[in-house]
Amino acid sequence: MLNIQHLTIIKQNNYRLIEDFSFTLGDGDRVALIGEEGNGKSTLLKAIYQPDEIIEYTSISGTIDMDYQRIGYLPQRLDSDWEQSTCMEYLLKPAPHAEIPYEAYNELAHIQRIGAMMGICDDLILSSQPLCTLSGGEKVKLQLLKLKLQECDLYLLDEPTNDLDLATLEWLERFLLSLHVPLLFVSHDETLLAHCANRILHLEQRNKKSKAVISDVRSDYESYMRQRNNSRQRELQCARKEKQEYEKKKARLNDIMNAVHDAQNQVSRQAPHTAQMLKRKMHSVKAMHHRLEQSGYHKPDTLEDTIDLHFGQIKGIRDKVILKGSFTVKFAQRVLIEPFELDVRGRDKLAVIGRNGCGKTQLMKQFYDTLRRRSDICVGYMPQHYYDEFAPDQIAYTFLLEKADQEDITACRELLGRMKFTPEEMLQPMYALSEGQKAKLYIARFIKMCCDVLLLDEPTRNLSPLSAPAVRQLLKEFDGCIIAVTHDRKLLREVFTYIREVRDRRLIQTQETES
Repeated sequence: MLNIQHLTIIKQNNYRLIEDFSFTLGDGDRVALIGEEGNGKSTLLKAIYQPDEIIEYTSISGTIDMDYQRIGYLPQRLDSDWEQSTCMEYLLKPAPHAEIPYEAYNELAHIQRIGAMMGICDDLILSSQPLCTLSGGEKVKLQLLKLKLQECDLYLLDEPTNDLDLATLEWLERFLLSLHVPLLFVSHDETLLAHCANRILHLEQRNKKSKAVISDVRSDYESYMRQRNNSRQRELQCARKEKQEYEKKKARLNDIMNAVHDAQNQVSRQAPHTAQMLKRKMHSVKAMHHRLEQSGYHKPDTLEDTIDLHFGQIKGIRDKVILKGSFTVKFAQRVLIEPFELDVRGRDKLAVIGRNGCGKTQLMKQFYDTLRRRSDICVGYMPQHYYDEFAPDQIAYTFLLEKADQEDITACRELLGRMKFTPEEMLQPMYALSEGQKAKLYIARFIKMCCDVLLLDEPTRNLSPLSAPAVRQLLKEFDGCIIAVTHDRKLLREVFTYIREVRDRRLIQTQETES
């Protein structure tokens, strides 16, 4: 059992991520942790698994008690100590610098069998290739495979869907649904949330990030969101009605006070009894007015808003040729995608899908190298690894700067404010921001630069399920060209006009979408 009592987690800048949180995890619970970027979801998982990892930047009070012996923890990023290990070493070793136990080799056949179910080929498992050379999705697959082999009695998964291809996403859903042990997981994949969660922990920062609130609801994800929206509408309706009643009472009392005041001005000195009566009445009305103001009316919490941005109108892009001709994708002299023809025009929205490691990210890098030199278009590129385009210690708002004068600085801060960054977050270095906030920075940069072509490598994988719908709508309404690698099933369905799949080293057109 996992039992949390009165847990409070405060960051070094006195920012309360979690306040007085109590929670008990039961058998069969598949608990989804949801919330906006930077609200403490990953921190909560680390506090449960290994609180020593967060004591450098947080203070923790309260108690976390559990009797689970084998905890399967999937971090957002693979421990860098494993980066030079081969796939087989990672799967067979208990720790990066340990030796492979002799008896572990007897498990290879079992590992290969489970790997095949996940779409991990034997060549990868037995490869001498170091982990640092693998794609993001391949690394996540290997981590999930290792957890599957451990047969844990509690799973803590932080973004298990990151970079996974569609086939592995479907395997992951089946795996999570088959579990007979408790599960806490963070995910931004709304389809996975809808299919797998039976309990929701919603971490919020209300009232302009001054009040930490966690809602614990036994519900599936879609029912919870409907219930939350309906409850919010009822709360706002009641608050409006209560405010109207308050304003009416206040207006009536003001009318009475004015009438008594006028009567007091008109009463003569020859009517002391009347003057005394009016004085008592004024005192009574003022007391009623004071009590009304003291009681006030119910003001609902200010909830976290979604981003409030849109791209400007783009002219002269409709019939422009963006990419046309024959392309080949290679990496280290190895052909990943054989020669293919491509014709992408100004308002096309093309999604590229395919298994992890098939060359999609290299394809996007090649497109960017081709397009960035052109002067007739403005290209925005979101790489899979955000640090490819900025330095970790760069201050957040400076990533948007173009002129670096006061007017430009003000424009950058206003833009980030509409992205729901606080003034403090705007001044933080990149490494201190959540992955979702980094993704939002890229989107804000594209808007500020007035980009008319977007190259996006997994654009929504780090966005919360509350921000992702707004970003999908933003991309859907974008007047320019989008070429994206994505495994986000809602994004594929709602935004893209056609899809190409990398299969057997060929880029083939698979389907038109309904977008």
